[in-house]
Amino acid sequence: MRRTPLAWKNLVNEPRRLFLAAAGVGFAAVLMFTQNGFRNALLDSPVQLIELMECDLVAISPARYMLPVDQRFPKDLLRRAMSDPAVSEVEPLLIELWLAQVRVAGKKSRPIRVVSVPEPGWLKIRGLSEVRHKLQPPGATLIDSKTRSEYGFANDDAELASQVIELAGKRIHVVGRVTIGTDFANEGTLMVQEREFAEYFPIRGNGRPLEVVDVGMIRIHEGEDPAKVAARLTELAPRMWRVLSREDLQRQETDFWKGQTPVGKIFLIGTVMGFVVGVIICYQILFTSLQDAMPEFATLKAMGYPNRYFIGLVTQQSVYLSLFGFIPAVIVTWGLFWGLEHFSGLPMRLTIPRGLLVLGLTTSMCLISGLLALRKLLRADPASLF
Repeated sequence: MRRTPLAWKNLVNEPRRLFLAAAGVGFAAVLMFTQNGFRNALLDSPVQLIELMECDLVAISPARYMLPVDQRFPKDLLRRAMSDPAVSEVEPLLIELWLAQVRVAGKKSRPIRVVSVPEPGWLKIRGLSEVRHKLQPPGATLIDSKTRSEYGFANDDAELASQVIELAGKRIHVVGRVTIGTDFANEGTLMVQEREFAEYFPIRGNGRPLEVVDVGMIRIHEGEDPAKVAARLTELAPRMWRVLSREDLQRQETDFWKGQTPVGKIFLIGTVMGFVVGVIICYQILFTSLQDAMPEFATLKAMGYPNRYFIGLVTQQSVYLSLFGFIPAVIVTWGLFWGLEHFSGLPMRLTIPRGLLVLGLTTSMCLISGLLALRKLLRADPASLF
C-alpha cells in the first residue's frame, strides 16, 4: 500500500506559509553565500596574476612572503638559471607598488600596481595580444579594465586617450585595456614595457631598476622533474632567491591571506553567523508548523507510531524546506555576485563546489532546527498533546 507523503503535504498545504518559510531559509542561504563569497574573493584575488603566468616554475625573493611585498632578487640569477640543462626559457616580471603613484587630472594621487609586459606567450591576459603593439611609443601604458572608478579613468576609450594622466610625476598615455582584476592590496593595474621602469622608477633597485626582478618565470624541458629543478636552481643562491612551482606560490599567497590576516577570519565568522541566524529562522518556522499539527501527531503517536517515524518525518520536511529556500537563493546570489564583481573588481566566483558547500550548510541548518523543534513531541505523553 502506498504511504501518504506526509512531510511533503505538511509543507505545501499552506502556500503562503511555505513562501514565507522558503524566503527565510533563502535569506540565510544568501547571507552565507555572500560571506563565503567575500572570503573566497579574498583568497582568489591575490593569485589572479599568478594564474595568468604561463610557466612551470617561478622565482621570488626569500623575503617575499606575499606578492605585494617589495622584495626582489638580481636579474643575473635568471641568466645563470639558463645554464641548467633542464631550463628551456626564462622571463623576468617587474612589479612596482610603492613608487607607483598615478594621478588623473582633477583627481588626487593614488597608489596603483604597475606590471611589466613580458615577451608574448608568458602571460595569458585577456586583451593583451590585441593591444600589445600600441605600447611601442615611449610613455604608453595599458590599463586593467577592472581598475576601481575612484582613480578617475574614463570609461570611453576616446576620452581615456585624451585624459591628462601622470605616473610618478611624469606624463603617461593610456593606449588600451586588458583584464586582470583587483584584490585587497591592489585597486588597479597599469602595464608598461619593461624599459619604462627605468623612466618612471629610476630609484628602484638602488638606481638599477631593470637589474632587479620581482618574479622570475621559468620553463623547463618536457619530462624534467619540476621539484628537482626548483631545488637545484634555489641552491644557486639560496639567500637571494627561492624557486618553486606556480602552484606552490599560489598556495603561499592563499595561506598567508587565510591564516595571517584578520580579514579572512572576519568573513569566516560572518558565514558562521549566517548559519546561526538561519538555524533561528528555521527553528521558528518548523516549531510553528509542528505546533499547529500537534493534535494530529498526538493521534499518530497514540496509534503506536515510534519516535523514529517522527524524526524521519521532520528530517524529510527539513530537507524539502532547505531546497525550497536554496534554489531561489542561488539565483539571487548569482545576480548579487555579478553586481559585486562589477562594482569592486574582485572575483566573486560561484562555483559548483562552493554552491554544494552552502547547500550542505543550508540542509544542516534546517535539520538542526527541525530536530530542536521536535523535542517537545518526542518527550511528551500522547494524552498531554490533545
